[in-house]
Amino acid sequence: MVGVDGGLAGRMARRFGEGVRPWLEGLPALVAELCARWGLEVEGPLSGGTSHALRCRRAGVPVVLKLTPEPALAQAERAALRVWGPSPRVVRVLEADTARGALLLEGLVPGTPAADGPGLLEVLRALHVPAPEGFPPLAQRVDFVFGLLARRHPGDHSRAHAEASRLARDRVPRVLLHGDLHPANVLDAGPRGLVVIDPRACVGDAACDAVDFAYLGPDLRARIEWLSAVVDGDRLAAWCRVFAAFHPDHPAVRSA
Repeated sequence: MVGVDGGLAGRMARRFGEGVRPWLEGLPALVAELCARWGLEVEGPLSGGTSHALRCRRAGVPVVLKLTPEPALAQAERAALRVWGPSPRVVRVLEADTARGALLLEGLVPGTPAADGPGLLEVLRALHVPAPEGFPPLAQRVDFVFGLLARRHPGDHSRAHAEASRLARDRVPRVLLHGDLHPANVLDAGPRGLVVIDPRACVGDAACDAVDFAYLGPDLRARIEWLSAVVDGDRLAAWCRVFAAFHPDHPAVRSA
C-alpha cells in the first residue's frame, strides 16, 4: 500500500486547502483499489502540481497512475486528450475513472523533459486544432495564472493582467490550447519524438501557448522570430510582454 508523505500532504493542502485532508487519508486505499482493478504494480512517485502521479507497470509495460482530489480536473484532462487522441504528440489515456479523479496514462520512455529544438515547433502544430465546444476560454485561464502569480510573488501585476485579459479577448482564430505548455510538460518519448502531458486546456489565441518556448533562449526577439513559423510573431511578442513577470530572471526582463 502506498502511504502519504508530508511533502505530498503539504503540496496538496497548499493547492486545494485543508479540505483535502480526507482525500489524502483515503488515498492509499484508492491506489490499492485501482491497482487491483487495472493490474498495476507501483514503482514510485512522480512530481506533480495538482495531482499525485505514480510510476507503475502493467504486464511489464510502463504506465502512470494520476490522481487528483478534484474530479473536474481529471474530466477536463481526459476530454482534451481525447480531442488530441489521433496525434502521436500527446500522451494517451489507457483507463479512466474520472468520478474518482483517476487517469491511467501511457508511460513515456525515457520520459525526460524535452530538449530545445525543432520538435517544439512540431508540438505546437499538433496541438492547435480548431476549437471544440466544452472548453473554457483563454481569458479564464489568464485570470487563474495571474491569481497564482499574486500569491507566489506579491506585487502590482494589475496592468499586465488587464493587458493579458484584453489579448485573450481579441478576435483572432480560436484553437484548442494546452494552457500550461512549458518544457517540463513536453517529454522525450524516444523514437516516437516529443509528447505532451498535463494539459490545462482552454480555447483561444495559439500564440499564448508558445510563451514559455520563447523564453527558453537568451535572445527573446530571435526566439519569437523562430516561433513565428507556427504562431503569429507579433501576438507572441505581446504575450511575452504581459507574461514577463513569470520570467523575472530572463535577460530581456531584467534589462527592461
